[in-house]
Amino acid sequence: MFDKSTLAQLTELKTAIVSSKEYGTGTVVGSNGRFGFVKLTDGRDAFLNPEKMQLVLPGDKVKVLLTKNDKDKLEAKVEELLEPTFKRFVGQYKIKGNNHFVLPNVKNFGRWLFLPPQFRAKCKEGDHVLCELMRHPFNEDGKAAAKIIANIGKEADPYFEHKLIVAQYGLFRYWPKDASEQAVACKKIKVSLDDNRKDFTHIPFVTIDSYSTRDMDDAVYAQATDTGWDIAIAIADPSSFILPTSPIAKGARDYAQTVYLPGEVLPMLPDNLATEAFSLLEGEDRPALVCQAKIAKDGAIESYTFEKGLIRSRSKCNYPAITEFITQGTAFTDDTQISQAITTLAELASTRLAYREANNLVHEDQPDYDLYLDNKGKIDNIVKRERTIAHKLIEEAMLIINLSAGDLLAQHGAGIHTRHDGLRQDRLGEIKALLKEELSSEEFAQYSADLSSIDGFKALIKMLRNHEKSHLISPLKRMCSTSHLSIEAKPHCNQGYAHYATVSSPLRRYADLSNHWTIGQILMGKKVQSASPKAVERLNDTLDNGRKAVRETEQWLKSQHVQKLIGQTAQGHIRIVTQQGFGVKLDDNGIEGFVQIPKNVNKTFDAKRMTLTVGETTYTLDTPVEIIIAESNPDKRRVRFEVESINTFIAQNKKAKETAKANTKEAAKETKQETNTPNRPQDS
Repeated sequence: MFDKSTLAQLTELKTAIVSSKEYGTGTVVGSNGRFGFVKLTDGRDAFLNPEKMQLVLPGDKVKVLLTKNDKDKLEAKVEELLEPTFKRFVGQYKIKGNNHFVLPNVKNFGRWLFLPPQFRAKCKEGDHVLCELMRHPFNEDGKAAAKIIANIGKEADPYFEHKLIVAQYGLFRYWPKDASEQAVACKKIKVSLDDNRKDFTHIPFVTIDSYSTRDMDDAVYAQATDTGWDIAIAIADPSSFILPTSPIAKGARDYAQTVYLPGEVLPMLPDNLATEAFSLLEGEDRPALVCQAKIAKDGAIESYTFEKGLIRSRSKCNYPAITEFITQGTAFTDDTQISQAITTLAELASTRLAYREANNLVHEDQPDYDLYLDNKGKIDNIVKRERTIAHKLIEEAMLIINLSAGDLLAQHGAGIHTRHDGLRQDRLGEIKALLKEELSSEEFAQYSADLSSIDGFKALIKMLRNHEKSHLISPLKRMCSTSHLSIEAKPHCNQGYAHYATVSSPLRRYADLSNHWTIGQILMGKKVQSASPKAVERLNDTLDNGRKAVRETEQWLKSQHVQKLIGQTAQGHIRIVTQQGFGVKLDDNGIEGFVQIPKNVNKTFDAKRMTLTVGETTYTLDTPVEIIIAESNPDKRRVRFEVESINTFIAQNKKAKETAKANTKEAAKETKQETNTPNRPQDS
């Protein structure tokens, strides 16, 4: 046995050896081969040879020991699995001999995971399945195993894309028994008028929505006054009957929002509550959170109040009818009180828009597209949806109540706010360098001094809109942070609002439902309880997950649909510019594709201005361009576009190189001939 002195020396030696080693953390990245890499948090890549790659899966977060191999390249040895890449995943069923496997649907994941006999379910070769990882290879000397949770089906099945996306992104809607029982009980609740709920049924509220909408969560009414307008906005009130700790509330928190996949709606609340019990149906008494606001003649919100109430919608109106009434005077109702209210709302909306243009930031409308599917779940038609005056009327009303709610919640230091932090802090140096190059010295001094505040951001954007350098707005927008939910009442810089909190869709968004709970506490004089930072972080992640699911579904279906359009030309606008090319969104149908510029073609990419110059043409963000639909790859959700002028430039460039190469060869040949020709004898 060692004495204490020897043990101490050995411990010191071990500590010294460990401290001399370099460790790092990062994420495992797969490749098309059996090897892989660890993308370290410091930006470096460390090689994982095939033997070490067997112990991990792409996406795993790991701690690694870093060494240099005989080629002086950084190499990694996995010391600890910090976080596995996934627990559940989708993949394709594979059979080899008597063994059954699943190939995960993960980029650069070519590894088949074993399926033990008792966990294979009744699946066949080629089926797409939802699986759960039972055994991680790191803990089992490289032996991974999974089990089947559900059979999604085959690619030829109707609505296969929807089923796969729902499984891949975990968008299943399932209500346990206690939540279902609560939903039944909510339908039977009788709303009573007391000190906490006021009778507003005398106000001729109307709902304005699309023909097919069933979950109507807002109703409006307005009248003119000597000093401006009075507007009343009623929002469906499920919060009084669905308590924050109840089974339905827990489910709504996990779902975060209603997800609108093409041709399919995944509701946040049980369908019978969203479309029946709490929906503001025409002629039905419904509980509501009512905001009454006074609007000045210039459009400013002078004051507002919130109250719990009982309302009765007088009419369910639709966007086309309201638009025709406002623009052409086409009658849509015999009720003169409703007609007058719509006329007043239109006047109010116009004034509010002018006020926001003067005092906040109003951006150009981006078109939306409706995807109409056939009975197999494939796109039958894509229709561009224009924003009408009726849409803008409702938008202005919803902004009034959301701005008022944001102000109220900010005063109480509570609620879930929507914030936008403006220009990214890590890009400020690059942004200032760009502005210094493009603006005069006086303009630069004035508008670059306070880029981090809402006032500084607004001033810069407003100045550029009327400036010869207005093209700078597009790259600046790409260097902004994204909007997100927060428990802090911070500004929404992109819209130019000091505070903003949504309460207008509690049937569809959990943040709005949560804000209703908080406003209810304020109205009753109770101690306000706000969501925790971790809860809001999870909410942001869930919302982002839903947005990705919708985008992938649309891109998948569009990349299939566009195969019928190969070879056609179309007009679009440039949405993204990179060193490799630029992305374009088509104007008529919203299909997105990429124009790839070959590596051997001379081009200049300006990262600050986000422009790409090919030949004598410079391609800039948000500018129009005519493209050719060249190719589609639905498996990778990609569409490839071409531009005729670029094709011509590439062809000319190629021909010029070939000509130069041929001339070089010919010159070399002539030189060789001259060198090898013997000297002729001189004449006598």
